[in-house]
Order: sequence, then structure tokens, then C-alpha cells
Amino acid sequence: MDIDINNFVKSKVTRSKQNPNEQGAIGSARISETQGFLSEKDAIGILGKLSFYLNKPKEKEIVTFMRELAILVEARVPLIRALGSIRKQKYSDGLLNMVGMIQQKVEGGKSLSEAFEQFPSYFPPLYVNVARAGEASGRLEKVLNYLADNREKAYDLKKKITGAMIYPGVIGLSFVAVFIFLMVFVMPSLSKTLTESGTKLPWTTKLILSMSAFFTSYWPFLLILLIILGFVFFYYAKTEEGKRQMDIVKINTPIVGSLLTKMYMNQFADNFGLLLKEGVPITKSLEITANIMENHLYQNVLLDCVKEVQKGRNVSSTLELSPYFPNVVSQILRIGEESGRTSETLVKISEYYSKEVDEMTRNMMSLIEPVLIIFLGLGTAVIVASVIMPIYNMAGSM
Repeated sequence: MDIDINNFVKSKVTRSKQNPNEQGAIGSARISETQGFLSEKDAIGILGKLSFYLNKPKEKEIVTFMRELAILVEARVPLIRALGSIRKQKYSDGLLNMVGMIQQKVEGGKSLSEAFEQFPSYFPPLYVNVARAGEASGRLEKVLNYLADNREKAYDLKKKITGAMIYPGVIGLSFVAVFIFLMVFVMPSLSKTLTESGTKLPWTTKLILSMSAFFTSYWPFLLILLIILGFVFFYYAKTEEGKRQMDIVKINTPIVGSLLTKMYMNQFADNFGLLLKEGVPITKSLEITANIMENHLYQNVLLDCVKEVQKGRNVSSTLELSPYFPNVVSQILRIGEESGRTSETLVKISEYYSKEVDEMTRNMMSLIEPVLIIFLGLGTAVIVASVIMPIYNMAGSM
């Protein structure tokens, strides 16, 4: 019997309370249901892996999967049955194959955390360790809800920051494209007319005509140079030193650096607090959080913090020495350590920086538009004046 998740989630909690023997009935149904998927499991094991890597699930689908799994498990649907129900929904082949492989691992006797461990790109050590702690304590349904919340918040945060960056990026690229079009196709046709007229040209017009001549004469070499520089930059950015330098540039970039710092603080507090809340040892929690951080500078700070904690120091006193962690973080964290409420304090830090990111992205979006309008207006005015004024003067002298 298939499960319609949309209807099931609305009714399952009420029905489970009314019929406590339903759990056993579902468990019995699962045995006959899974026996009919042998050939499909084999296809998932052999061909599904190739399909998974060719068609990876999107982050939004992973978020939805985590939320639906949390809802079904909380409603006391057996884990294997819940995974099978999710597989029947309309998702991409990549996600369905991944869920099928997780279901196959669980049916083979592995725990959910061990199944998650097979997909480190989508379930980093944070999810594996928190799920394992939930399995050990018998609180898997609550843990899955925590993980679903964590995934949703991280996804929403990245989406806001990406959205704030896309608009100026698109406008900037459009301006560059129009400028190159004018230099390569429009200005060469006007260059001969303006130079032969004998009209005295403004310095801005001479500059634009020189740039147009340069682009027109050397564009093949410029294209080749651009491709070579792109490959060199891409290769360097993949090296450890390149990643470190890129992370330094990100943090020190005006406005953007401040926004990213707030995002990293939210990421640190949210993940570190979740691990501590589920009983993961503090040094292990720091190591896992370090591996999750998307900036090598913060990774190194947290890994150094592990060493200091092993020597008997507090996390707050170690982070206080880092220039990359704001003082407010270490100060609030110290209060939590002294009161024995570190995980609750980290939740407050996470909520604070989440609001800070929201406010900053809203302010950026409201400020970017007028700044871009002024910038594009000035650029357009210079180009138009450089072209129109000589033509106007030439027509006046005839």
C-alpha cells in the first residue's frame, strides 16, 4: 500500500493516537512490501550510483527530503516504510536513487546514520553524528526535526546572500557586454568619420576611440589571454593556498566581507550548538563544525581551538584571541560556559546573526539599486557625450 505524504502527514498523528496497534500492522505490511523491490534494489545498487553522480539532487530537494522524513518518523511510520514512501514522490532521479540507496542500506541492517555516512557531500559529519546520537538515545524523530530545521535555515541563509549578490552581478555583466559591443561594433564605424572631419575631439572621445581600436585589433589575443588567465585562476583557486587567499579576500572585501562574517558566525553557532545539544563531546563537536565551515580561516581557528580545549582552556577564551571572531561571540559564549548553558547560548548567537544577515541583505538590496543606477547613468553619460558632442560640433561647423 502506497502512502500519499500530503494526506498522510495531516492525518497520521491523530490516527496513531487513536489506534496504538497500528505500528505493528505497518511493520508487518513492510515485510511483504519490500520483498517486491528486489530487482529494483539491484538496479539501484548497480545503475543507480552512476545515475546519482550524473544527476545529483539539488539542495532544495535534500531540504524537502529531510523535512518529510522527519514528519513521517515523528508520526511513528517505520523508517524503511517512510523511505519507501518518499521514493514514490515526484522528485529528480538523483534524489530518488539516493533515497533508494539509503533504504537499501537500512534494510541491510545498517542504521540511518551509517546510511547517511555513504553520502558525505549531502550528509556531512554533523548529520551523521547527530543522527547517531539520536539513535542511541531513542530520540531519532526529534533529532531528524533538528536536522531538518538546520538544513532549512542554512539553505534559506545561502539563498538570501546569493540573491543579494546576483542582482549587481547581472547588471555589471550587462554593462560590460554593452561596453564591449560599442567598442567592437559601433565605435569603429564612427572612428573614421570623426577623425577625417578635422574636428577637435575631447580627451574622452580620444580615449574611447583608442580603446575601440585596441579591442578591434587585438581581440583574438585578448580572448586567448582571458581564457588562459581563467584556467590559471581556476587551478590556483583549487589549491590549498589559493583557497586560503580567496577566503582572505572574501573576508576583507568591503560590505561583502561583513555579510559573510555574519553568515559564518550563524553557521558556527547553529552547528556547534546542535552537536552539543545532542551530547556530542565538545572536541568532536568543534572538529565537525570546523569541517562544515565554508571558509578555511574559520576552519583553522576551530581546529586550533580543539587543541586548546584539550589542554584545558575554554572555547570562549580561545576564540577571543582570533581576529575573525567578533568579541560579542566570545563574550556571550563565556557567559554560557560559566552558567552551564553553552548550547542554549549558541542558539541565541545563531538567532542574533540570522537576524543580522536578514537585515543586512535587505539594506543591501535597497541601497544597491540606486547606486547601480547612478553608476550606469554616469557611464552611459560619458560614452554618449564622447560620441554625440563631436558629431554635434562637426555638424555645427558645416
